[in-house]
Amino acid sequence: MAATLHVLRPQTPSVAGFLRVGHTGHRKLLDLQAAGRLPFRRIVFDAAHLQDQVELMKRLKATGCEIVLDPNFAEMATFGRFGSSSLQKLPWANLDRPWGPDDFAGRRNQDAAKAIAEFAINAGVDAVLAPTHLIEKANDGWRPIDLRLCEAMRRELDQNGGSDIAIDYQLITTSALLKDAAYRASMVGDLRSMPVENIWIRASGFGATATGAGTRHFIESARGFLELNRPLVVDMAGGFAALSAVAFGAVGGISHGVAQKETFKAADWRKAPSGGGGASARAYVHELDRYFKDDQLRALFGAKGGRSRFGCNDTSCCPHGGEDMLENNHVHFLTQRHRQLDDLSGVPETRRAEHFLLRHLDPAVRSARLAARLKITDEQVMAAVGQAKVRLVRLRDALADLQETGTADKRSRAVSFRGGAKAVSAVLGR
Repeated sequence: MAATLHVLRPQTPSVAGFLRVGHTGHRKLLDLQAAGRLPFRRIVFDAAHLQDQVELMKRLKATGCEIVLDPNFAEMATFGRFGSSSLQKLPWANLDRPWGPDDFAGRRNQDAAKAIAEFAINAGVDAVLAPTHLIEKANDGWRPIDLRLCEAMRRELDQNGGSDIAIDYQLITTSALLKDAAYRASMVGDLRSMPVENIWIRASGFGATATGAGTRHFIESARGFLELNRPLVVDMAGGFAALSAVAFGAVGGISHGVAQKETFKAADWRKAPSGGGGASARAYVHELDRYFKDDQLRALFGAKGGRSRFGCNDTSCCPHGGEDMLENNHVHFLTQRHRQLDDLSGVPETRRAEHFLLRHLDPAVRSARLAARLKITDEQVMAAVGQAKVRLVRLRDALADLQETGTADKRSRAVSFRGGAKAVSAVLGR
């Protein structure tokens, strides 16, 4: 009897989505987790706010989520952030002034790495982002310090019971410097021997509102790090711009918050925080890749055909349609973003760029053109819709040309899942 031949198809690598908790919204995430409506499994906590978010972290860890710690070290070297009360509570903060390169000579370099390692071990995290700084010049004095800090933290973790905690390297820079081929090549040389698993790229000027040209430049620049053969993650970037980087293979994952931390601007670190109340609630309209405030969304819905076209018609996401989009904006955003990532994950890597253009970007362009024809009475909303249309058309044109002329031989490696169920130390517990 002839044997049956079974052909096994290789599993398509999933796109990694990291959710940054930030300083607000963790109570809503607690409620979503309790209701089974938090689809993200990779969660990034800021060390500066972790003390107030321990309960959320415990629940997420209990379900096997991957927990990543951001030590917020880069902010401590900037005028606009070092004095934050939440940052100054951390053991590696400087209370008098921002850190400078001259502060990290001799043992102090080791002391900071030790403090962060101890914090990560007590928190029971699965990974910690390397304590790096914003690099705005190719010969920036922080660069050699950051490399030594990363190596020192690996030693501290290994020697103090944290050998199972991974380190991901944070490359925080500007879009302009990222485009410098010589700088990229030198960074590749530096990072090649670093004891890290993933490389996170946070580029000032790139994010959810990036232009078509800016998105293409980021993809082409990020490809310069593919020879490291390490998974790449674009950090603090959302929207179609970040999804484009994944679809075109420049990165294997994206990281951002819920309606926050979707764009990084280095200039914000140079000025003191403005203070005041929190941002107004905003609803994400994924067909336009844009957020709208309550009154703006109602103006869009008030136009004939606006609610039926742009209100959420997915009852598993928003049972009450457009009203839920704003009242439960966290649920709507997380559901729609996760489905975008899940959709790309189900497509073979070599076809993701084409699929993204045909199934995500082209429909968005059609929707934006339809929205621009609606008779919206609010002039500001009408202008916002027009801006969305122009941006989406230019994004589609830039990426369509990139697909035709810029096919890359390599793609980012897939990001491995590192979830577990480590215990949280009483140092952080309540």
